[in-house]
Amino acid sequence: MDENKDKACHHSLPGIYQPRHPENTVLFQVFQEYLETWITQTQEEGGYVPSHVEKDFRKYLECGLLCHGFARARCTCGHEFLVAFSCKGHGICPSCNARRMVETAAHQVDHVFPRVPVRQWVLSLPKRLRYFLHHNPKVTSKVLRIFLDEIRKQLIQHYAQSEVPLGYQTDSDNPVKIGGVSFIHRFGSSLNAHLHFHCVIIEGLFVKDSDSRITFHKLSTLIEEDIQAVQERVRLRVLKSFKRSGLLEDHDVENMKTWNGGGGFSVNGTARIHENDREGLERLLRYCARPPFALERIKQQPDGSLIYQLNKPLANGQTQLKLTSLELIDKLAALAPPSRIHRHRYYGVLAPNSPFRASVTAMAGLSLDHG
Repeated sequence: MDENKDKACHHSLPGIYQPRHPENTVLFQVFQEYLETWITQTQEEGGYVPSHVEKDFRKYLECGLLCHGFARARCTCGHEFLVAFSCKGHGICPSCNARRMVETAAHQVDHVFPRVPVRQWVLSLPKRLRYFLHHNPKVTSKVLRIFLDEIRKQLIQHYAQSEVPLGYQTDSDNPVKIGGVSFIHRFGSSLNAHLHFHCVIIEGLFVKDSDSRITFHKLSTLIEEDIQAVQERVRLRVLKSFKRSGLLEDHDVENMKTWNGGGGFSVNGTARIHENDREGLERLLRYCARPPFALERIKQQPDGSLIYQLNKPLANGQTQLKLTSLELIDKLAALAPPSRIHRHRYYGVLAPNSPFRASVTAMAGLSLDHG
């Protein structure tokens, strides 16, 4: 009787839970065999293994294994199965990162972003400045605030030039806000440390009227000159900030101002999502919340070496990286984010302390009335 119930349960469900086996993956086997060697070798060579990196690596070796804890799930038909605990790591665990990516994107589409157009803004900085951002969260936050502030200014300016002016002059009189979410990426596409920013910004302005209600003013399409204007102002403000904080000497700042091609600064704003394209918005948010690497691109060769297949060729045409196990661990250690640092941050009307957040997010999935 119980066997028949079990079969009926399996046939009535769209799918049966299949436990994952991380111990069978190349990445798990590399860490299981070489983690202790890597830690010892790094310390003997005078290096330092940050505590959050070692903790994240060790927790990954416990993720998805029944021997480190599990929950028992029971179906109404009586069928039972075990679900191993996850490590809930924020660093290199492919399973936890992938789950967090999907959950983050789904939450923001269903509960945060109203049905309005959005644009992705991406900021990259010169290699000379990336070191400071990678190792100093305060500098990272300062640069991000500059970037978001210049986007806000450009959206207000664009609206004033192409539409009916808003009629406000200063921030004290003018509760003109934008809204969006920013993602801090500490990685490039080739397992390299490359801290840059992806910001998904609502393409419009939120204005508080005399009745304390918020009105959304949709923008006409931005042009390339708008994006270039943001890039130039960000470049000058960031260099000035680095000079003021003593991270760069005066002559270095003046020299970097003369560099061609944006001086190593790059702002991209070509990706725009239509207000009714909710699937496109979720894909964009998944891209912004993606893990630092893809597990399926790591392959082991017969000689024991590892190949990481790149998603796009490097400047020299190289399409893959050939690494030893210790080199792979070393690269991933540089990509692990510091503890207690948010990987994505809400801004403007979507910020947690914004008085407008509740009214804007309540319309997630709905169209806003345009001013």
